[in-house]
Amino acid sequence: MSVVFVHGGCSSRNISEEEQEHWTRGLFEAGYESFELLRKGGSSIDAVERAVRVMEDNPVYDAGTGSYFNILGEIEMDAMIMDSTGRTGGVIGIKHVRYPISVARKVMEEIPHVLLSGEGATRFARIMGFSEYDPSTEKARKFLDSQLEKAPDSIEKLLTRYRGDCNDAEDYSTVGAVAIDDKGILTAATSTGGTPLKFPGRVGDSAIIGAGTYASEHIAASATGMGEGILKLGVTRRVSQLVEEGISVEKACRRVIEECHSAGFVCGVICVDRHGRTSAFHNGAFMPVVLFSNRDPTGRLIFPEIISSDI
Repeated sequence: MSVVFVHGGCSSRNISEEEQEHWTRGLFEAGYESFELLRKGGSSIDAVERAVRVMEDNPVYDAGTGSYFNILGEIEMDAMIMDSTGRTGGVIGIKHVRYPISVARKVMEEIPHVLLSGEGATRFARIMGFSEYDPSTEKARKFLDSQLEKAPDSIEKLLTRYRGDCNDAEDYSTVGAVAIDDKGILTAATSTGGTPLKFPGRVGDSAIIGAGTYASEHIAASATGMGEGILKLGVTRRVSQLVEEGISVEKACRRVIEECHSAGFVCGVICVDRHGRTSAFHNGAFMPVVLFSNRDPTGRLIFPEIISSDI
């Protein structure tokens, strides 16, 4: 059974029909290219990397091109890829690359480390042949400029406003994909540009094992939402633990999102288990996902059940 399951983030606000169309179209494009690789004998690692690369090239999402600026007007991106054999690679705070997920894969394959951050991650990308690239968009620049116009004149006031801005964040368009190939290898991948106007050096959940991304012999999962909450709860590792205890992947994902909601933060998660069964839940307002499999070779749009949306 070959399966590819993709998400483009979770919004806690109602978005326009035009935005919804762009969002879902991008998911189909990512899922289609990914599943075609699997159909031609590619691995689940190849599949999730391709899916995420397609979304990193799409300015609709907060990953790669389309990433948000931090408060200094810089773009710092995080990404991770992990498979059920334990192979893992990730980058944190990488700058000036087009495909953070591909750099993460190179970390997994080329050096004996799991994570590279900041300047080291960018330097490694250059060594691996990734050319310099500006991932900013006009939309991101206009948002940055509009916020800087309102910036206070002291660091104390800036930090006070910054805390409020983080609490008021409504869009979490981190991207992710999970897959299983004909060999039974499960893989998960996640990529993000982080929260809008984040503090420089902020580390979210996407490139942290067991938070935004996790794969085990039981499941592969990718999460999106408020990174700090996902980090504290260990969302994707928690899903795996529940499945290891004998709970179905559907019940495991539901329970974890219920726990996220009880903890007061927005989260969405997608998951595939070793039998090719998939599940997705969230507690936001909008989180479409797309599934490609032997049974759904042309792709299927799914709107996961919303546990609650009153956060």
